[in-house]
Amino acid sequence: MLWRVINYAEYDAAWNMALDEAILEEYIAGHVPPTIRFYGWRKPSVTIGRLQPVSSVPEGWGTNIVRRPTGGRAVAHGQDLTFSLVVAASILGSPVRESYRRVGEAVSRALGSIGVPAELCRTTTPPASVRGIGNCFDLTLDYELSVEGRKTLGSAQVRRSGAVLQQNSLANPAGQPWPECERLVKAIVKEIGAEFGVEMVFREITEPELKLARSLTDNKYACDGWNLNGTVQDDAQ
Repeated sequence: MLWRVINYAEYDAAWNMALDEAILEEYIAGHVPPTIRFYGWRKPSVTIGRLQPVSSVPEGWGTNIVRRPTGGRAVAHGQDLTFSLVVAASILGSPVRESYRRVGEAVSRALGSIGVPAELCRTTTPPASVRGIGNCFDLTLDYELSVEGRKTLGSAQVRRSGAVLQQNSLANPAGQPWPECERLVKAIVKEIGAEFGVEMVFREITEPELKLARSLTDNKYACDGWNLNGTVQDDAQ
């Protein structure tokens, strides 16, 4: 099987979320293959989970907030490497915990190959404390990834029509930049390909994906209705 890789590029938060959802919709329609996309952020931004109240965003994180199509808690973006994965749910795995584990183990091997020791989290957040946590990286579960005991990979999903969009933020828990982006991307692509037994090929975003992403930006991800309240205009996807 062939999977498409879209190489690293930096965009604003609304476009990043819109493009991920556009890829998901085009995959569901059968127009594009399974896809992994690497991206960064033109300016510091915050994304929040699809059902997360804006009021739970940690103080001092600013007002540049965009609601993700996926679940989870708030993530402060800036120096992290973000990558999304769009693929059939039957391939990625079920339950959700299992799919996170497979991606996490692949990223762990990728980090190890470039000298960053990473492992699945050994210490997890007590269930009674989970509800009150607004910051994704303050919450650790047993399928997530850590470096020196601190969470380093945050992931969130949405499942739709038999497909999965999984968004992943890879951040250095010490607050320092990761090894250069090109090395990280190359290592992750290699290990994701090995994990799922597929060929990874670098390709471009298609024009239909761009057209849909523009619509989603205008009608959803650049709108206060969605970002503050989780509601969209009738013509948005």
